[in-house]
Amino acid sequence: MHFVWIKDDHAYLIPVGDIHIGDRAFAKKSLKKLKGYIEWVEERDNARILLMGDIFNVATRNSATTPFQTMSLKEEMEFALELFEPVKSKIIGAIDGNHEYRAIDYMDYSPLIPFCHALGIKYFEYSAAILFGVGRKNKGHKGKKLIRPNILYTIYAHHTTGGGSTIGGRINRVDKLRQIVVNADIYLGAHNHALITAPADVYVFDPLHKKVVRQRQYLVDCGSYLEWNGSYAEKRMYPPLKIGSPRIRLDGVRKDVHVSI
Repeated sequence: MHFVWIKDDHAYLIPVGDIHIGDRAFAKKSLKKLKGYIEWVEERDNARILLMGDIFNVATRNSATTPFQTMSLKEEMEFALELFEPVKSKIIGAIDGNHEYRAIDYMDYSPLIPFCHALGIKYFEYSAAILFGVGRKNKGHKGKKLIRPNILYTIYAHHTTGGGSTIGGRINRVDKLRQIVVNADIYLGAHNHALITAPADVYVFDPLHKKVVRQRQYLVDCGSYLEWNGSYAEKRMYPPLKIGSPRIRLDGVRKDVHVSI
């Protein structure tokens, strides 16, 4: 599990995925939107980014995506490094998506590995379990004064697999993550390019206090940066989707999650 601690009274997490740098549909509007999120994070000490996969398009001669796109993989890498260099200290890390899997399948090596190495960020590979602390509190222990996060949030992120042309089908892919890690506060998924959030309540055992308690969980589909006209989505009769990323606010005074899409 990877630990993050923001000592402010609130924090923001921006999961960014399905950029598909190099795809023709990653165009002017997409780039402007992405740069807006990056600048927003750069201006705030309490904001962090998690990269959700499909950062690169990785089009090959045998892939579903035609190799006749706007950039080579080398150019995609250089472009991505230039984009994220200003906020590299605020990027928690990156997970692979199915487009990175194309390179892994051919040569057992993800293009995210050198990308993460160049930026000095964590490479999570397939999924990420994150303990996100927000706020601070003083607590004495054996005569010593300890400073700890006031609120802890648990997050499980995966690029996810499978398709879905309906809203329900898309968010169901994120919901499947609850079968892997059952008691996270937030589940992050990508892959289907939708911006969706849904709450889900469960009851969990609290053995410390000898009772069963209710837990609110948040399912978040993390969007994309591909425009619709002339895209793979238009070709396959998929509906146009809002481009961008969710903004997740984590309160550091009381446990509270707010997802803006």
